[in-house]
Amino acid sequence: MKKILLSFMLVMSLVLLVGFASAVPVCSGTVVGGTIYQNTITNPVSGATVTVTCNSHTQTASSESDGAYSVSFPCGECNLHDEVSVNAVKNPLTGENEGSVTMVYNLYPGLTLNVGIVNVPMVPEFGLIAGLTTVLGALGVFFVVRRKQIINP
Repeated sequence: MKKILLSFMLVMSLVLLVGFASAVPVCSGTVVGGTIYQNTITNPVSGATVTVTCNSHTQTASSESDGAYSVSFPCGECNLHDEVSVNAVKNPLTGENEGSVTMVYNLYPGLTLNVGIVNVPMVPEFGLIAGLTTVLGALGVFFVVRRKQIINP
């Protein structure tokens, strides 16, 4: 009788253990994605090199023809509410933006997926000569306008 009772308790313990283990949500990872664009979101940039950093973990991807990109992080590297930094480069365009992992999707009971969306606007990168020319031109216009104001009060 003791063996039957002991066997019954062992089976019930295993059933409870499996029940508790299946009740704990399992993370399937984190996906960060968005659109790389120039000027407006309707002007996508394809072929940009995209670097996504979350908690000092980095993933890279290329933007598609519609400007879309996505990277995935394994569980524990990037979690819900973590900050995400995204950099995109396609010469002569560069851009960066920050965001966070804000959404959780329940794929099926017990399995969740974290999602963050970060869109990145890109602008032309100024080289040293182009930057100096722009600054000197702006200063020249400033002094011309100021001189006209002094001559014709």
